[in-house]
Amino acid sequence: MSLSDQEDISNEFSMTYSGGTLIMAGNTIGLPADIPKRSLETLMAADLLVFEEDRGARQALKAAGLHRPYLKFSEHHESATLDAVRDALKAKKTVCYMSDQGMPTWADPGQDLLQIAYQLKARVQIIPGPNSIAAALAACPFYFGRFYFAGFLERDPTLRRRQLDELKDLGVPLVLMDTPYRLHALVDDLILTLGGKRQSFLALDISGPSEAYVPSSLEGLKARLASWKGKLNFVLVIEGGSQSTSRGAPAKRRDAR
Repeated sequence: MSLSDQEDISNEFSMTYSGGTLIMAGNTIGLPADIPKRSLETLMAADLLVFEEDRGARQALKAAGLHRPYLKFSEHHESATLDAVRDALKAKKTVCYMSDQGMPTWADPGQDLLQIAYQLKARVQIIPGPNSIAAALAACPFYFGRFYFAGFLERDPTLRRRQLDELKDLGVPLVLMDTPYRLHALVDDLILTLGGKRQSFLALDISGPSEAYVPSSLEGLKARLASWKGKLNFVLVIEGGSQSTSRGAPAKRRDAR
């Protein structure tokens, strides 16, 4: 593609922005050293900072060497924060949002801020950073060209098992997340619906001080977790159903990074 072709495409997709700028900044998933340099620079320069939780805010601001006020926007949906973001973007200011860990809008409430930005025709910028799903799959021994991100399943055991029953025959690996204290219950339900022989891959505390990767059958994983009472964040990858390619050769793929 020639430079002129690139410029033509750029012109076709050029936007007229009437609002400010919303920056969705990547955060660490473990060690503070993993926070992108651009995210730290944005924390210094943005007019308004919004974080998902206080813990993540303190960690990011400390890494940037800053002591700045910020607003919080968590799953409880603080309406005052939404109003403040809306007002800042209308005034053509720059707002930076960082979720507690990893990339914004992956199983966090950042989507609401995006909706406001697009409604106001504000500029949206992304600072890419660590992502627990991509990191877990990078260490996963299964061969796959595709996967199904099931994310956080229902908290109610009956509903959760119903979801798993609907997913059990997919021919691609399942990627699951949940709060640390529900790991045992999740594994129990997986064995009940998928069977104990199904292969799994548990990624614990990715990039953190207790980082560990555990390939095992589900029944083997249950045995290893029997006396474990840890509270570490995790990503759990489950081998696909009967059409899974996890035992075959890796599928040829185009590099989409």
